[in-house]
Amino acid sequence: MRNNVPSIWNEDRIETLKNLWAAGFSFSGIAAKIGEGITRNAVCGKIYRMALPNRYSNEPRSFTRRTPEQIEATKRAKAARRNEKRRSQRVTVVRIRPVNLEALRCVEVIPQHKSLLELDAGGCRFPYGDGPNYTFCNHAQLEGFSYCGPHAALSRRRMS
Repeated sequence: MRNNVPSIWNEDRIETLKNLWAAGFSFSGIAAKIGEGITRNAVCGKIYRMALPNRYSNEPRSFTRRTPEQIEATKRAKAARRNEKRRSQRVTVVRIRPVNLEALRCVEVIPQHKSLLELDAGGCRFPYGDGPNYTFCNHAQLEGFSYCGPHAALSRRRMS
């Protein structure tokens, strides 16, 4: 049962389609030449339904077999690339000496020990404590840092 929608393909468009297909235009090229609401997919479907001849050869492609020397050379090249990749992915182990965390705390600053919800908008975010019960310094932040002056200096100092 066919619907009563008028077709976008009239005799002129079909003739143009056949000529452009024979001339070697692509589906997109044909759609652009015909225009007037014809899409690439509409062209593909119409060519398929009309069973226009395939422009591409159905002959099998010819190829030459590689020699055993070429196969071995390819295997060696792949192995070399694999080894180079492994070398670049090696991990360097750095031994870190244990550090006394209490010695790292700033002596000049007496923290206000505010919880995360109690922190001021410009309060220092330097943490104190362990586990879920962290408290924060809450002194005025240094411009451009999340910490007050002494804690910013502490966090930026290089440890030897």
